[in-house]
Amino acid sequence: MKYVGRQALAYGYLMPLLMVATYNDDGTVNVMDLHEATQTVEGDLVLCIGEGKKTHANIEKRRAFTVSLVNPAQMAEADYFGTVSGHRVPDKFARTGLKAVKSKHVDAPIIEGSVLTIECELKQFVRSAYFSAVLGGIVDVAADESVLNGNCLDAKKTGMLLYDSFSNSYLALGERVGKAWGEGRKFM
Repeated sequence: MKYVGRQALAYGYLMPLLMVATYNDDGTVNVMDLHEATQTVEGDLVLCIGEGKKTHANIEKRRAFTVSLVNPAQMAEADYFGTVSGHRVPDKFARTGLKAVKSKHVDAPIIEGSVLTIECELKQFVRSAYFSAVLGGIVDVAADESVLNGNCLDAKKTGMLLYDSFSNSYLALGERVGKAWGEGRKFM
C-alpha cells in the first residue's frame, strides 16, 4: 500500500448527482446541482448547501424544495446548473429549455422528465463554522412508472448518474454485485 496523503482524497467518493429546485422571489425556477446529500435515520434528507447559494436563500424564504435524480438525458443541464450561479444568471433554468410544474405538496417546482423527485419541507438549517446543512422533511416522492418494480424503486432503471470527485466525472450506475446485509452472513 502506498500512502498518498489526505489531499489525495480531495473529498473523494461517489455520490448521486442531484438537482435541487426552488422558486425565486419572482416565481421563476432556480435549480442547482448537488452531490453532497444523505438521509438521516429518521428518513429526512440532509443537503450541504453553502449559505451564499441562491438555492439556500430560496429555501430559507419558501421553506421548501425538491430533489431530483439526474439521468444521462439531463446531464448537460445539471452540469450547467452547477457551473452558473443563480445570483448572476437568474434565468439559468429557462436557458436550458427544461420545464417545471408546481408540486402539489410543497412550494417548489418539479422538473419535468425527472424519473424520481423528492418533495421536501425545510425542517431546519444546521450551521457550523465550516458548512451549512439543510434538513428537509420528505413530504412525498414521485417516481416515473418506468423506474418501478411494483411500488419499489429499481435504482438501475433510473439511469442515475454518480459524481466521481476523484476524476471530476459523471459515472453511470453499474451492475449489482451483491446483496447488502447478506454477503457477510457467511461469517456468522
